[in-house]
Amino acid sequence: MTRYAPVFFLFALFSAPALAADPPKVPPYKAVSTEAEALARIEELGGVVRKAGDAGLEVDFHHTGAAITDDHLQYLLSLKAVAVLRLKETAVTDAGLAHVGKLTGLRRLYLEKTAITDAGLKQLTGLKELEYLNLFGTKVTDAGVAQLKALPKLAQLFVAETPVTAAGIVAFQKAAPGVRVVPDPAQERERAKSALETAKTAVVNAEEALATAEKDAAELAPKAAQLKKELDDSTKLLNDAKKAADELKKKADDATKRFKDGGGDKAKKDADESRQRADDAQKAAQAIQTKTDQLRQQSARAGNAKKRAEDAKLALDAARRSEADARKLLDESR
Repeated sequence: MTRYAPVFFLFALFSAPALAADPPKVPPYKAVSTEAEALARIEELGGVVRKAGDAGLEVDFHHTGAAITDDHLQYLLSLKAVAVLRLKETAVTDAGLAHVGKLTGLRRLYLEKTAITDAGLKQLTGLKELEYLNLFGTKVTDAGVAQLKALPKLAQLFVAETPVTAAGIVAFQKAAPGVRVVPDPAQERERAKSALETAKTAVVNAEEALATAEKDAAELAPKAAQLKKELDDSTKLLNDAKKAADELKKKADDATKRFKDGGGDKAKKDADESRQRADDAQKAAQAIQTKTDQLRQQSARAGNAKKRAEDAKLALDAARRSEADARKLLDESR
């Protein structure tokens, strides 16, 4: 142990400062007098400012996280025309929305996964140009959403993963019928109904398939060995019949050739009789072929009967689970 002590001491000596280093400090808000200063401060914080088409500027603080505080949003007030503001997953609170509410030209606002509540939404009711508002994963409730009916141009509102209820959404839709709300309870209910009907049909089909498979398993499985033997015998008989038919056809062809070469009446008679025997042999082979095909199908069904019944049972269980899930979804959408 003693011989390694100096090495450990040196490692600890040089490693300690790195381990104890403080996280980078976030620059505090400082008053600015020009748009250029505001842009510089925003970029210093990790924000991005870009053109939003002809509508103005887009300011994106999404990847700044805790670096953005409510006070920092005051920089936005020094920019000429902020049309899009992205605050997803930042530390912005209701107090910060007091500054956002002064951006009268704002058209799109992203507040996903922030600590925003109903009190913050009250700060936004003066945004008369706002068309899009994303509140996914926030703490807003029915009461907060109800305040948004004061936004005359709002067209899209996202409230998934919030305490907002279906009843609250329906009430808001009645007050602001032109707004597309996600999730939409009416649409969710229709989808749930459709899913349930599909699931019910799948259950019926699965029950019928299981009944057929179980019947085959009960009737055919015990006959699997016998059917396999009958198939083998029939296949051998078919091969022999085909071989005999081929030989008779060859003889008929030879007899026909002799007749055409001038063999006379006897050659013609031989040719006719050979052709008839060949035709009879071909018909017999076709009959055996039909029987063999039937035996092959029966043998395959018998051999797989138990496996098909097991698979059909699993399919029915899955269909019933889907029906239960669809029914639950429909109940939740009411």
